[in-house]
Amino acid sequence: MKNLNIQFENCFGISKLNHSFNFEEDNVNTLYARNGLMKTSFTKVFEYLMKSKPDEIRDAIFDTQPVKFLVDIDGRTIKPDEIFVINSYVNNYETDNLADLLIDNDLKSELQDLHQEKDKILKILEKMSGIKVSKILNGKKVYEIESQIIKDLKLESNSLVLNFEKIMKESCQTDYSEIKYTDIFSESTMKIILSDDFQKHILDFLLHNEEIYQEFNFLSKGHFGLGKLKSIEREIGKKSFFVNDNFVILNGDLKVKSTTELKKIIKKVEDKIFTSNEFKKLEKDLSTVSGSLLKEVIENNPEVVNELKISNLNELKRTLWLSYFKKIEADVKNVVKHYESFEKKIKETKINQTPWETALSIFESRFSVPYKMEIENIRSAIIGESIPQVKFAFCRDGDLENENPENWSKINREQLESQNTLSQGEKRALYLLNIIFDIEKIKIENRETLLIIDDIADSFDYKNKYAIIEYLKEISELDNFRMIILSHNFDFYRTVSGRLNVKRNNRFMARKSDYLINIEREHYQDKPFVTWKKKLNKKNTIALIPFVRNLIEYSVDKQINNHQSIEKDSFLLTSLLHYKEHTENIKLVHLKSIYEEHLGSSKFIDGLKDSDNMYELVLNLADRISIEEQNLEDKIILAIGIRLISEKFMIQQISEYTGDLEWRLGKKVTNGSCQDFLTTLETSSNQTRRLYEVYIQFGDNNYIKTLDKVNIMTPEMIHINSFMYEPILDMDIIELKKLYDSVKSF
Repeated sequence: MKNLNIQFENCFGISKLNHSFNFEEDNVNTLYARNGLMKTSFTKVFEYLMKSKPDEIRDAIFDTQPVKFLVDIDGRTIKPDEIFVINSYVNNYETDNLADLLIDNDLKSELQDLHQEKDKILKILEKMSGIKVSKILNGKKVYEIESQIIKDLKLESNSLVLNFEKIMKESCQTDYSEIKYTDIFSESTMKIILSDDFQKHILDFLLHNEEIYQEFNFLSKGHFGLGKLKSIEREIGKKSFFVNDNFVILNGDLKVKSTTELKKIIKKVEDKIFTSNEFKKLEKDLSTVSGSLLKEVIENNPEVVNELKISNLNELKRTLWLSYFKKIEADVKNVVKHYESFEKKIKETKINQTPWETALSIFESRFSVPYKMEIENIRSAIIGESIPQVKFAFCRDGDLENENPENWSKINREQLESQNTLSQGEKRALYLLNIIFDIEKIKIENRETLLIIDDIADSFDYKNKYAIIEYLKEISELDNFRMIILSHNFDFYRTVSGRLNVKRNNRFMARKSDYLINIEREHYQDKPFVTWKKKLNKKNTIALIPFVRNLIEYSVDKQINNHQSIEKDSFLLTSLLHYKEHTENIKLVHLKSIYEEHLGSSKFIDGLKDSDNMYELVLNLADRISIEEQNLEDKIILAIGIRLISEKFMIQQISEYTGDLEWRLGKKVTNGSCQDFLTTLETSSNQTRRLYEVYIQFGDNNYIKTLDKVNIMTPEMIHINSFMYEPILDMDIIELKKLYDSVKSF
């Protein structure tokens, strides 16, 4: 896998997206996309392709047409088994691959032979019973015949192979192997059988049959009926028994010398049965289309009528299955013998030497969870007859090294979920464990796979988040994996790109322009401050103001600016982020010595002059920013401009207000005039919020709505750590530009 080309149109909210991901020099591509832009929709397309459901890919809300999705790998359409999607979290997710991790490759070929023999038996049983081996129900493959056998025979284990030997030891006096299960136990036929009229006529028929057994005393009720007599006739006919004066004696004195004579006797019994009023009443009940099959069954096996009483139906199911198994006894015994040999090897297999234990070790060595895990039904799980049942063991004191069994309690996954025992983080860790099982299966198969990873570390604590990153790093170094890691969390995106040494050409950010989603190479491959300070143009000079202010706050304020009215350097920079008394008369020359001291550079370019007014520069730049300019510095300039204009407006409005105001100083609520309030503002923190809380006491509702957005959309502070830039990175430039235009119109 070297080149992945995608073309999406009207796919789950993606109007249009065309992009090529390259894996020639790096197995990983990382993609940052703000919440709600395209990440989930992108992942969903791949998930539907993985599940072979391309027909379900669409615009789910507006049903916009046309729907197009092209996913090519190296010039050909990607195959479903070449995709594995990892969502951020799926509740109650359990891997389907656990059983494959319980044995090594040496046993797999033998297991495949065993399954082929079992499948052969199931196919024969399907033909005999009429029940399908499997069917599609609600889009999922459901295995039908095995579960029905296990239910009807009341078998303890869900594994059919493990029960073959037990089944063959069961006694079965009656041979109903020629009767199809579905001819009796279909939904439509059962409605007839369970009806009051049919059940009444059964009783009448059985009373009449007593007379038949008395008349034809070579028959024995419950032991030797018409069905067995007809079976003997068929077998004798096949074997050419009636030669050399061979004969059959019935009831000690009735000598039968030919098949013709035997058929005449059978005909007499059938006439006696089928011409009776009691049978004719049953025949009337079976006059429907579905009843015709049951009628034929009764005509060929009259003794089965006794089993159609409601109280006998469960036993009839059992008899039917045992009859089928007796018919194919030799085939079943071969499977039993094969399994006995296989079971010896299973017993010799040490669980701590299997891929399951490898996967579990990967998880336990990295992630913190309050339990240990073990497989309960290892035999049936290994042969694939049942889903591996995982038990979770909890220690009373939380000490997972405790060896006292009295301190341990074990519960299964269903109990774990129903009791809501785990925290959300622990549930996510359990989800991740199952994903690890899936990936380990792919590793064993060594098949080339494209992993689409959607915010896998979302909501994890830092320890587990870095554990995930280390696991992703290990996967990224394997030749058969290619990865596209998507995140709306800029800190995680930046961290995983760095830890996995993702090359510059493989690090992307998603942006939206009109209806088109653009995937562009990340502008900043390191902290943006490094780029900005190397190139002190107009935008970068403004964008660095909050950064330099934070540097001063975290170190020593040397008070080296040359402004006549502002002593502290930090306050001068604050006055460019919040509207203060001297905000509008700060010039570039006042920043020069500060930038020289803290950035080691004051070589301003792009036409910047010492006399440039910084307040005017911010607003001029903000005015010229278009929605196509999506870099971080553009958003910071808009955010600063929005706050300066908003605060200036509120200060002017408050200063003109003549009534009393109420504001909070610490935990104390204070009343006073507008001038009293404005006096406290110079030394207060969170100035925008405090102005807003006072303005809403008298201001215009339309302005209040806009100022409320200012509080929501512009960050309180822009900090040194680039992690803190995430809120403004996630902010759509269109929204910021609209808000800027709104506050400018005040």
